[in-house]
Amino acid sequence: MVSKINAKALLSGAALAIAMAAMAPATADAQDYVIRLSHGMPEEMESGQHAYAVVFKEFVEAQTGGDVEVRILGANVVGAEREQLQSVQTGINQMLLVSEITQPSFFEPALIWGIPFLFPSSAVAWEVLDGPFGERYNQEFLDATGIRILNHIESGFRSIFNSERPIHSPEDLDGLRIRTGENAVHMELMSSLGASPTPISWSEVYTSLQQGVVDGMENPPGLFYSMRFYEHQDYLTVNRHLYSLHSAMINEAFFQSLPEDYQAIVLEGAEVAKTVGRSTAYLAERAALDQLREEGIEVYIPTTEEYEAFRDLGQPNALQLVRDEVGDDWVDGVLTAVDEAAAGLGQL
Repeated sequence: MVSKINAKALLSGAALAIAMAAMAPATADAQDYVIRLSHGMPEEMESGQHAYAVVFKEFVEAQTGGDVEVRILGANVVGAEREQLQSVQTGINQMLLVSEITQPSFFEPALIWGIPFLFPSSAVAWEVLDGPFGERYNQEFLDATGIRILNHIESGFRSIFNSERPIHSPEDLDGLRIRTGENAVHMELMSSLGASPTPISWSEVYTSLQQGVVDGMENPPGLFYSMRFYEHQDYLTVNRHLYSLHSAMINEAFFQSLPEDYQAIVLEGAEVAKTVGRSTAYLAERAALDQLREEGIEVYIPTTEEYEAFRDLGQPNALQLVRDEVGDDWVDGVLTAVDEAAAGLGQL
């Protein structure tokens, strides 16, 4: 028979065990915490998107002792960007990295990121994306979609490639079929420059170039090189007309289902991965010009006057399109944020 003293000790010990279990990480349901993280880039560390995914995976799994598993699904293995974003919104998958091209289909104010010649540098873009305006965008995106934006990385500045002729001025684009994403602002930009914009899904770009469906495309050089598009193109004009960003997003319901300490780990892991993802893409863009020259691509750097000709012709109609679609508040907000960031960095 258990004595009263022993019974009291047993009860106290049980209470202590329960209290300690309540304070410990939720390991009992460890197998339930799986983050399927998709992106559309090659599964190579030269890709900023894949580098982000790998660093995020390693950080989160290490900090949770393996209680949260991150499964990387790269190279569009689960579908094109639109399907990937839908899968995260519905909770089929939990997380993705998605470009600014696809975001307007789910949140129309995302059209602002397609304003031509918006950012003078990556540093200014990072200031805006990480600052108050970026926080406002992230919150309103969450309110509208049920998807939390963790942060933003980049693919670099988009420039013009083609297989027909050197492009030194907008007039040289006349009649060329240029692949764009399925984004009205990108298409308007190409039309204003005299090209024939042809929206094609990212997963179909290589075969479209190979088969001559389009004459060229507009993309960041680093991304262009990693996807081996140079195999079917001959010319690059580094006019840097658009800043290409990728946003890391997670399903909000899933995020809220995690214990608070795991939520904090996910947020911290995303910040560590952001630094690596941005750095990888930034360096890849700069290395790509020499790599593309080695592959036989003729690279042309416009003069200041030629750059201004692209901007003066390409920006007005696209900017007005964004105003008409999302209103002055969003447009003036991002333009003001860019000016303030540029002034703060001495880039005005």
